[in-house]
Amino acid sequence: MGAALFIELEEEIPGFDPFMDGKALSKASDPLDSIAKSLGVRPLMEFFSADPEMAAEFLPEGVEAPAQSWFSAAEGLVTVRALHAHLTANSSSVQKPGQVLTDLANMERVLATAEASGVKWCLQVDF
Repeated sequence: MGAALFIELEEEIPGFDPFMDGKALSKASDPLDSIAKSLGVRPLMEFFSADPEMAAEFLPEGVEAPAQSWFSAAEGLVTVRALHAHLTANSSSVQKPGQVLTDLANMERVLATAEASGVKWCLQVDF
């Protein structure tokens, strides 16, 4: 089945479904982060943040999980749009570029709605 990246919104947006597949993004996360750095934008995985209670399950005993961080949707849109433009022009930069572009388009949809609603977000991983 594999891991998938998805967006967690700080609060629900009435009538909006933030679902995205995210499996292609997960598989391409390392090259995407390298591309983001080369483009001078924040890498996607820097938007990752987990609920401390959930994160504690994966940490050694006695290690405290950091507080969950939330990011402005505008920050995420800068990265997503830069990656989308780069992959549109350089499809050989990642494996399965069509699927990655679809995931990025879905991220943009969610983040644009979050920005319009003034809702913050973070990136999560589903295993």
